[in-house]
Amino acid sequence: MKLNAAAALSLAGLAAANPVELTERQQNCPRVYVFGARETTAPAGYGTSQGLVNQVVAAYPGAGSEAIQYPACGGQSQCGGVSYDNSATQGTAAVVRAVTAYNQRCPQTQIVLIGYSQGGQIMDNALCGGAGATLTGAALEAVKAGIFLGDPHYRAGLPYNVGTCNAQGFAARPQGFQCSPASADRLKSYCDSTDPYCCTGNDANSHQQYVNKYGQQALQFIKSKITA
Repeated sequence: MKLNAAAALSLAGLAAANPVELTERQQNCPRVYVFGARETTAPAGYGTSQGLVNQVVAAYPGAGSEAIQYPACGGQSQCGGVSYDNSATQGTAAVVRAVTAYNQRCPQTQIVLIGYSQGGQIMDNALCGGAGATLTGAALEAVKAGIFLGDPHYRAGLPYNVGTCNAQGFAARPQGFQCSPASADRLKSYCDSTDPYCCTGNDANSHQQYVNKYGQQALQFIKSKITA
């Protein structure tokens, strides 16, 4: 069989590529991929995390995104009556499965995790422990930034906190908590004092404002963690 010059060069390029490069080229793996997780009782999808997910995807041409599939429930009938703790445990395992599987397909892609309310808690669990399943190894290393918005695990004094809350959420981390296995310098947790879920406030509407209030700040943090 005869090959023309273009075909020969193409085959030579494929032969020169290492297995990872070849796999990623074939699968069109993006430079950046975002996982988002919705808040309790929000319909399937990204929930209020959608706004920040969109900003990150728009900042990196060709970036992809995916919503974590989990109950997002707190015992309400509209989400099947699954208890909050059970939902968060299922959600944490879903984050670990989804990120690990994606990293296996696209090991060079840089991953961003964004979670809102209970969605923030499951991202927090996957990175910092607390619900059985945690990210490890290459999958953990691939996560360049984790953003928790209105996370009920919020505890004042943690090094990655942002906002006006000086108290704690209804599912707060214990005193003296330290995130592990993830590095704290890859995380930001946003919570204000008026929030009744991540803090001890009484303004439920403030719980929905983190993308509006801190979205650009969070985006700049994410950009600082994504390498060229």
